[in-house]
Amino acid sequence: MIAKLSPELALELDRRGDRPLPVEHPRTHRRYVIVPATDDDSDAQVARPSGRFEQWTEAQNARRFALIDKEIAGQLTSAEADELAQLQREMDDFLQQVAPLPLEALRKLHEQLIQQTHREPA
Repeated sequence: MIAKLSPELALELDRRGDRPLPVEHPRTHRRYVIVPATDDDSDAQVARPSGRFEQWTEAQNARRFALIDKEIAGQLTSAEADELAQLQREMDDFLQQVAPLPLEALRKLHEQLIQQTHREPA
């Protein structure tokens, strides 16, 4: 079986091109990576991420800062807004690989709060 993507995920995949897309299961918070399949991949042979992620460079960061400054000044073009969004995603991906935030305790608390809101009043 091949699962169908939501329109939101499909749009994000379109934006990323051939780069892997990290996703998180909303209930279990388990993380997955969606990678493009090649033409010869079948359901039994799914492409796996290489484990190699792009490095974040000073040049990329300088460009990101320059675009943020233009955004604050109200001078960002549509193309530059797209470029900034791409740079932000790349930076987020890189940070997730080298220094992921310790969010497990917050996820557990969030789950408890959700369960409490769904309980019937006493």
